[in-house]
Amino acid sequence: MPTLDLKAFFKDVSDEAILDANDILRPYDQLVPVQCLGETIHLPNNNSVWRGLQFWGLMTGEVRIDFSLFCIAGTCQRCKTYIKKPGMANREPMLACQTTVEPGLEIMKLAQGFTYKGRQK
Repeated sequence: MPTLDLKAFFKDVSDEAILDANDILRPYDQLVPVQCLGETIHLPNNNSVWRGLQFWGLMTGEVRIDFSLFCIAGTCQRCKTYIKKPGMANREPMLACQTTVEPGLEIMKLAQGFTYKGRQK
């Protein structure tokens, strides 16, 4: 799996959270910066936005997903998230489970069932 030192990147992450994250992710070699509702978060490349947000939730506790609402295979179409990719003029609705994380991605509105609490100030 990854050669990244997640304990160094996420100060208080548990070994259990890292194991859980590695169970759900495709192989990745870097965490890329993306904007989520105006804040910078870091998601694993080579993974869907869905899995990236699930990863961020495991690492930080800032994202929660109501799994009972979704199929995670693209069939239900309920994970429609408003995303602006680099080079796009406007945001567009995209399925979080079918959209791959890339540097410069902007998640502008989450689907109902995703909760992002952001940084505690």
